[in-house]
Amino acid sequence: MRFSLSFSCCLPNCQTLRPVVPARTVLAARVALLSLVLIWLGSVALWAQTGSKSSSEIKVKRQAYELIIQPAGFKYAFKNQGKNIAGFHPVSGLRFSAPGDTILFDAVTTSLISRSENLLRLTVTNTQGNKAEVAIYLFDDYLNIQVKPNSSSPKSQLPFVIDLRTAPVQPAYGLGDHGGYGPSANVFGFANNRFLNTDNGLRFVSSFAFFPVQSMGQVIFEKGHKRIGINNQENKMGAAQVPGINAYYFFGKPAAIYKNYAQVKVKEGYPDLKPKYDFFELGYEAFGSLGWNTYQTSVQKDLATYLQKGYHLSWAIVGSGFWKGERKNPEEGTTNSFGIWDDTAEPSRKDGLPNPRYPDVAAFKAFLKQNKINLLLGLRTNFKAPKAADGFYNPTNNGPYPLEGLRQNYYVADPQGKPIPYKVNFPQGNIYILNQDNPAAVQWFGKGFRKWGVQGYKEDMMLHDGIKLNNDAKLNKVNEHLMRQGNLVMVRNSAFSVPGDVIRLEDTKHGFDQDRPVINMLNYAASGAPNVYPDIVAGKYLTLPLTEDQKKYFVRNAWLAAVSPAMSVGLGPWHLENAAYEAAVKKACDWHNQLAPYIYSAAVDAFETGYPTTLTPLPIAFPTDTATYNLATKTRRQYSWLLGPSLLVTPPYGNDYATVERRHVYLPAGNWQDLESGEIFRGPTTLKNYAFPIDKIPAFVGGQGVLVKKEEADLNAIVYSLMPNPSTYRFTYPDGTSRSLITNKAANWHPENLQVRDNTTGQIIPAEYLAKDRALKFKIKAGHHYEISSSEAAKKANTSTTGKNQPKMNQK
Repeated sequence: MRFSLSFSCCLPNCQTLRPVVPARTVLAARVALLSLVLIWLGSVALWAQTGSKSSSEIKVKRQAYELIIQPAGFKYAFKNQGKNIAGFHPVSGLRFSAPGDTILFDAVTTSLISRSENLLRLTVTNTQGNKAEVAIYLFDDYLNIQVKPNSSSPKSQLPFVIDLRTAPVQPAYGLGDHGGYGPSANVFGFANNRFLNTDNGLRFVSSFAFFPVQSMGQVIFEKGHKRIGINNQENKMGAAQVPGINAYYFFGKPAAIYKNYAQVKVKEGYPDLKPKYDFFELGYEAFGSLGWNTYQTSVQKDLATYLQKGYHLSWAIVGSGFWKGERKNPEEGTTNSFGIWDDTAEPSRKDGLPNPRYPDVAAFKAFLKQNKINLLLGLRTNFKAPKAADGFYNPTNNGPYPLEGLRQNYYVADPQGKPIPYKVNFPQGNIYILNQDNPAAVQWFGKGFRKWGVQGYKEDMMLHDGIKLNNDAKLNKVNEHLMRQGNLVMVRNSAFSVPGDVIRLEDTKHGFDQDRPVINMLNYAASGAPNVYPDIVAGKYLTLPLTEDQKKYFVRNAWLAAVSPAMSVGLGPWHLENAAYEAAVKKACDWHNQLAPYIYSAAVDAFETGYPTTLTPLPIAFPTDTATYNLATKTRRQYSWLLGPSLLVTPPYGNDYATVERRHVYLPAGNWQDLESGEIFRGPTTLKNYAFPIDKIPAFVGGQGVLVKKEEADLNAIVYSLMPNPSTYRFTYPDGTSRSLITNKAANWHPENLQVRDNTTGQIIPAEYLAKDRALKFKIKAGHHYEISSSEAAKKANTSTTGKNQPKMNQK
């Protein structure tokens, strides 16, 4: 660290070239230098006196940034190598209320308390004379600012409202669900002083934002009421009803920013967890076909039809209706009726459904196991309150568990220990919420859910009282616990991280805003959560027969899901009653399944590095390319992202799903090959009015130029001839640990000159040359590493060709 008053030759490890000079001259120079150092130390000592006010700027340099603080108003700014990153707010960089108040007062003076190599401690006073201690923890490429206002008395627990802010910065991407409902993936213009889970559409709550122009990221960690403003007035992070705030700024290239953010999330108690492979293959959700009213024969018939039609399904979710009791009766069971299936007939039911709905659970599970389909159930952490507390607890349908949780004090309670009632979308009446900060409660909950005897869970709590609870992390530790038990976990409610395999967008449906899901998923990824599941193909609540508009929505939505990290089907595509439409949906599902190993490998990379490899928004992948900043808008609809390191996907989706046939497609720097036609383009360029028939795969190969496909029992690498320089692709197998390195050293891509060597065995292996794709295809094995090279000696090698005509290189 270097302060503005320091001399570089006085720094530790400073090395200079020393010319040979007379000893007397050296002595005089040393005396002069010592005098200067003593003067500097005296000024720093005066400056560092506890409580002393500073009128000069405080400057601290680190590897990736320089922090400048103007003591008047605690205004702060960031630079790097003389370039402005974020400027001073024109009024103040900090404002805070009096204890227990909500009115904000600007900072006016700043006093240094102490300094060390990695920490600045200051006292800031606002216009009302209230004081706050500010601690700034300094690292090479990020810093942490903690603000804690002084209470009116040592015993006071009154909360504060606190804001940190700089001058405006733009563009910006991220903000979790809050970033999903605007006109653009660029969230500049956003302001929300009640930033938390206020409704079902805002259940993944993250204040993280990424700024490509400034090479900066930022986040404020707070479970409850946050205050975010990224607009032309300010760049603000704050919180309300808190004793203090805890904010971070990150600097450098995107890979460094996301790596540091991932590490900080672990430190702050919000770890992402390593995903498992199965969720990246095609799945099924009964909700998309049957809504809330599932029953065994309907689900099993759906699944059997999919299998008969050649769909490969890896997982199936029954989110509702499996519990005991008459549907829509307030006393029916819930997901927390641990192990109590609706397997026994009851008299006097009037719901019009089979009675019971799941008469032979063992046979149902056996059917799924026989077809290698993982069974997942819905999960919520809300328990019915007793009738005396205005709930609808029924011991037959709900079992002893809600009362057991009461006896053990496992629910969120007031300071006196009394459980607090809340309202949710389901079930009816008052409910209690599991206290995730009680480890015993989380253990008890996990033990209860094991009674269902399934392979995983779709977490889907729908809280009406999010403001009342004031805890966005209400399910983080529960999902984390279930993941560590080895379950498949689909996350919906979370703060900052994804302690599960994938994270689901809010429900989709025909008639909803169809631009929202795309913008939403892009900003999930920008928030550091790239393993996005865009909900069920064709959404929920479709009724038969389908209209033509619904059919086109179905097909275009299928392609959106196909180029997303996770994909599921619900309503059977055979209900489209249109052979071309049905074939397009089947093609989308098959393509996604074939690429599941490649997508999963990217998901492992994302877990290990923090970088959103699975779904990379273009402003993150190409941060200096200004043409990428405003492609993803509701007017332009040039939606695109990197799916792993080698695919640029460009789904023609949005509210024009029924009419879209062409899109402008922006290709960033590099070579990009249309995955189906084989046509090659050199970016940066825009393809005007590019055609997207309903059955076209909307993808271009580029980047590292290597895909891995699942074909029958084999995994095949396909290496394209796009990269001008040697490159190495690292593939992680579905077991999550085994690896292969695939190195492309070929300079001459004439098929007779190519060969593939298994560097693990030293053998040249068979490979197939795909002429249209100008690519090599070969089988890979876990733990083996491969090298593609070109050589005259390879003319007689084990390379089979399917043709010799090569696609013409086009530049548009």
